[in-house]
Amino acid sequence: MPSTPLVSIVLPAFSDSPLLADALRACTSQTLEQIEIIVVASAPATIEADVSSDRRVRIIHAPDATSLVAAHRAGAFAALAAHVLPLSASDVLDDDAVRLAHRTGVELDADIIRILAHDDRRKAPSAVTPQRRISGGRRTLRGDDILRQVFPDSAVVDHRTWRHLFRTELLREVCESMPAASTPAPASPLPVVFLACATARTHVTLWAPLYHRVAEAGSELPGSDAGLALDEAAALSNIEGKVRELARNVPNPEPLVEGFESLRLATIARAADALADLPDDNRRRGQDQLGSSTNTVDIIAAASRFSPRALSALSRDGDHIRLGQKPVRRLLLTTNVLTTGGVSGVLRTQARMFLDAGYEVTIATHRPGTDLSAVPDGAALVQMAGSPRNRLHQWAELCRTGGIDVIIDHRILYSRDWPAYALAAREGGAATIGWIHNFAGRPTYNGNDLHTLMRDNMDALAKLVVLSPLDVAFWKLRGVGHVTYLPNPPSPLLLDSIGKITPKTAPAGRRLELVWWGRLEEHTKKVTELVSVAAELKRLGVDFRMRVIGPDWTDMTSARLSSLVSARNLDGFVEVTGPRHGQDLLDAITSSDMFVNTSIIEGYPLTLPEAQSYGLPVAMYDLPWLALTRDNKGVVAVPQGDAVALATAISDVAADPERYEAMSRAAVESAERATTHDFAQLYRQLITGALPEEYSPEPTLDDGRQLVRLLVFFAERSSSPQSIAARAARRARRRAAPPSVGRRIEGSLTEAGHRILGVAPWVRPALRKIKHGIRRL
Repeated sequence: MPSTPLVSIVLPAFSDSPLLADALRACTSQTLEQIEIIVVASAPATIEADVSSDRRVRIIHAPDATSLVAAHRAGAFAALAAHVLPLSASDVLDDDAVRLAHRTGVELDADIIRILAHDDRRKAPSAVTPQRRISGGRRTLRGDDILRQVFPDSAVVDHRTWRHLFRTELLREVCESMPAASTPAPASPLPVVFLACATARTHVTLWAPLYHRVAEAGSELPGSDAGLALDEAAALSNIEGKVRELARNVPNPEPLVEGFESLRLATIARAADALADLPDDNRRRGQDQLGSSTNTVDIIAAASRFSPRALSALSRDGDHIRLGQKPVRRLLLTTNVLTTGGVSGVLRTQARMFLDAGYEVTIATHRPGTDLSAVPDGAALVQMAGSPRNRLHQWAELCRTGGIDVIIDHRILYSRDWPAYALAAREGGAATIGWIHNFAGRPTYNGNDLHTLMRDNMDALAKLVVLSPLDVAFWKLRGVGHVTYLPNPPSPLLLDSIGKITPKTAPAGRRLELVWWGRLEEHTKKVTELVSVAAELKRLGVDFRMRVIGPDWTDMTSARLSSLVSARNLDGFVEVTGPRHGQDLLDAITSSDMFVNTSIIEGYPLTLPEAQSYGLPVAMYDLPWLALTRDNKGVVAVPQGDAVALATAISDVAADPERYEAMSRAAVESAERATTHDFAQLYRQLITGALPEEYSPEPTLDDGRQLVRLLVFFAERSSSPQSIAARAARRARRRAAPPSVGRRIEGSLTEAGHRILGVAPWVRPALRKIKHGIRRL
């Protein structure tokens, strides 16, 4: 060799590789001549004469180098150059690849230069944008930004087609620091690359592709995709201790810890996803192997985050816990956030009934903002916190150590992570009941894929509870047999009125008082339809006032609705009052004559029985699945969205005193019926698996016809230009929303905190407590 090489290329030579000759020829054809090519052979290697005669080629014999990473390690310690480029036999370099990578490393004093394969254009289209060409075709990262960008917390990262030119000293340090028991996957240098990025000062990506992949990584060694993924997951698990050791010695450990957690979970998910393709026996053996290098909760967390298919397989497999298998003493009720109304109201009433029946009850919330005053006396409260993975571990531990027997999850329609929690609960020995609070067509109307998510993971639930026989029919027709319907329990407002209210007299000779209350949501409650109904009532010459009561929502506010009222010249006819509570709300209800409902989709609208309990007839758009409205003569319903028909119905009822008073009597009777269910008995039967079969009827042909008609209706509404524009507007408002006070403070203090840690790392625990406290603001 004429002089000290600038770059050492390391190339493993496995005895069964037919690709080595092409890879070697590409190395010897490099325009940078000052290189050495180290061929690492675990057994005597045969190399074509025209290549082996090149003085730059060195063959070293390393009996232990039976994996790709082991061969790279041996080559790194044998390298003479200041930079080393580990390859595999399936990597065919472009002629100018090494020169460009080396020049970049020298110019930028980079520890790592990442180069891309030609097929990476498909995987990273942003790499070839004009802006990147203008900037020189490369991206430079320094310090903490290396881990944040190369191993983003929110994305799956596949490094199998990335090659890196390393500073030799750095690669040797990383190899020496690898745990003795580490056995990285033959096809992936992920653990090495991650640790190198964790300690590098400068990392550069060359966006111009510089090599070809002539075969997928792993073709050099025998083994299935599942086997390689399992080895890779085990390799990352082996360096977890090293990562945590590094985290204790840096001022800002979050990019390191969060990046590793994301990478490890993505790798576990890739293994679980590969296992989903295998026959049952092989899949179970693979799952056992995966479980030996990690834990079940981490597998669940990984699948939930990165692989819906693997999550569905986990839901199907494993030991299912059925209701009634064991006595029930401790219950866990869960929702996103506990407040004073809506879903929270149902959960609180359930908690009260279970407590009164002698059960131990814990309430768990998943998001900040819980109203502590809403926790029923006697119930414990647990507020989940931390990363998604940590929350799942907390959940499994809560089920296991808290002796939880049954969970009722009220988030089925309002979260995507409920299957993971049901599986983690199953791991902790608890059965989960999923409770759906809206009609089955809600995901269709919302235009999302929750129907598929729910169908694919229903096996994680011991029972699914819905609100009507038609909902039962929907799920049974989709192959979900363990579904039942139960009415929601009465609200305190409804219970307080029963037996105390007499039917109302007709509003003859005076102004008609109409009322609506709820959250000001346009998407499902269609509050702007109230304005259209009012405009038609005015046109009909009806003397009326309509009060609209409720808090602002994400897609509607009192101010916007009031502006619409003024634009339609309805000031004095429609009054948007904002929220009212307690006696103020009760006074508004009792002083009204009729409740108007314009919702397009609902599950169990508590406002309907509440209004009827105070003798108010209900005028509404038709919601045919509602069990509450069946045979309810206190309700008049018209086709959806027909404001003229709804206004005409209101006018007709108000103009006919005899009909009005008959409807008022029927309203009171209907409200009383809604409270006659023995909810305590029904809930005991539910959690013990003893509900009568009548609550899980088989679907009929008429059910099928009605469901098709309704789902088509919601699909059309979802795909309309107005609905698409409304969803885009909601997303834009969420993105434009100012960050919380806590996030603003946290952002302003982060840089200062890092400076403090740089000189006083022992204060990290105190600063972490401050940070978590700020995030709650």
